[in-house]
Amino acid sequence: MRLISLKSLALGVAIASLSLAASAQSLVGVNAKLDRTLDSKSAANGQAVVAKLDGAVTTSDGTKLPKGTELIGKVADVKNGNGSAVSLSLVFTSAKLKDGREIPIKATIVSAYPRIDPVGTGLGDVTVQPVPAHVSPQGVFQQEPGALAHVTMTSAVKDHNSATFSSDKGNFKLQAGTNLQVGIGPASAASTTSAAE
Repeated sequence: MRLISLKSLALGVAIASLSLAASAQSLVGVNAKLDRTLDSKSAANGQAVVAKLDGAVTTSDGTKLPKGTELIGKVADVKNGNGSAVSLSLVFTSAKLKDGREIPIKATIVSAYPRIDPVGTGLGDVTVQPVPAHVSPQGVFQQEPGALAHVTMTSAVKDHNSATFSSDKGNFKLQAGTNLQVGIGPASAASTTSAAE
């Protein structure tokens, strides 16, 4: 009887350890708004991109990011097909606090919507869902055109880029105030996720 109890205890400890390791790698969901309009026609590699958090969030390593924290990033890649397929990749790499300190982060855009208060709103065939509380380290996201007219958004937590926006109908704009649902974690989440593959 005692041996079974020890095995059960060992199994419980192993499961708890795996759960803690998985949660340490997960990203925490939060809403943010794009600070300035991004135009695929004039965007350039390395161009600064900023989004502001709509709410406070605490990452899996305990870092607190208050409402109004700026996500600092850049255009990682732009492909302009002069009237045909166009894509724009973004990467957010740090969070700038109100006191000016910058903290390295891993950010993955889960979805994007026009500048409205979107939760529960119907946008064509799309109903906007609340931002997920946690984003799995294996998370892969694809948002078809509809929420953003003629624009597809793809992302994966394991990728270096936060998201790629594309359109097969030519140039597009992500307007200032575009709502971004973002999974945020410590910068170590990026290397941990890649190493797990």
